[in-house]
Amino acid sequence: MELNSIIGDIYDASENDDNWLAVGKRLFEHLGADAGSLRLQAGGGRSVNVFETRAENDYYVEHYLQLDPIRAALSSLMRRNEADGTVLLDEELVESEAYHRTKFYRDFAKPQGQEHMIVGLVGDSHRSIVGFYRQGLAFGVRERAALLTLLPHVRRALQLRERLHCADFNARLGYAAFEALPGAAIVVDGDCNVLFANSSARRALCYRDRPVCLATSPTSGTKLAVDNRGEMKRLRAMIRDAAATGFGGAMRVEFDMLGNSGRIGQYAIFVSPQFPDRCDALAEGGSVPVLVQISELSSPRAARPSLLSELFGLSAAEGAVAAALLGGQSAEAVARERDVSLDTVRTQIRTVLRKSNATNLRDFERMGALLGSLGSHKGVA
Repeated sequence: MELNSIIGDIYDASENDDNWLAVGKRLFEHLGADAGSLRLQAGGGRSVNVFETRAENDYYVEHYLQLDPIRAALSSLMRRNEADGTVLLDEELVESEAYHRTKFYRDFAKPQGQEHMIVGLVGDSHRSIVGFYRQGLAFGVRERAALLTLLPHVRRALQLRERLHCADFNARLGYAAFEALPGAAIVVDGDCNVLFANSSARRALCYRDRPVCLATSPTSGTKLAVDNRGEMKRLRAMIRDAAATGFGGAMRVEFDMLGNSGRIGQYAIFVSPQFPDRCDALAEGGSVPVLVQISELSSPRAARPSLLSELFGLSAAEGAVAAALLGGQSAEAVARERDVSLDTVRTQIRTVLRKSNATNLRDFERMGALLGSLGSHKGVA
């Protein structure tokens, strides 16, 4: 009964590394051990003993791990794939008298209370080893049988832990990738329900007075919506088509800009399917997630002078001139603003075109428009 309870705790620890400490204490009590070790990979590539709370001197531990004759014997067995899932006593690995004469035993193991040892080779991909130590009475048949029963559960728990860590890493990586997308990026299902929205989208599309918004209600959750019925019907059809068959599309939404009487604003909306690693959803008649990206065409953003300088090897002055031109200023206006002659600005423009390999100013403006969308994270206005 007690073993079943310990097994449950082991699986709980696979989801939260903090729980390994309690598992260790229960195992020490059940096996009559004074201490133990299960070293797992932590942040920064370090390995830590999850059965201990005290901070370890990394240099000290690493030094003695290299001298450990029992670990060396275990490594030899694991290289030959002869011992996965087995439990061994220290005297089965290293002759007792020889072991007690080693520097490792005298300077490290004995002061740590590791006179006798029992170890289990977990058999996972990291070749983890779980070990228990005590003074006085050697480990025997009872402890070996108990550890043999527990070892498969430790292996499965560590495999589950690795999968959970990978899933968490991939989720964080995916989140970072969506946050890095220029403009508003929203993932929806075939019915326009919002599955994910990056911070630019949440910031820019949270108001219902916008022509495109993230509309939230207590009954239907959050949906991507367009205030014009005809355009909403078109967007919905485009999203459903992408979710069902994998085709994408694009559309443009016009709107009156507040505070700019007579000026028309424009949103560009791009719809594309996000295929999963497996196509089970499509095979079963389901749908795939759909990525919707929204950019405001009416508020073009020029690339930063520093970005232009880094990309094309421009001086600070040349980068500032290039950014001003991309912002719509004329050469004359740039000269006045920078308090230099028009000839100086024209010379700098020629240098910018040469260094960027642009054919003319129109070609450079085309490049700048692309860089402005990639180098900005402000989303739609």
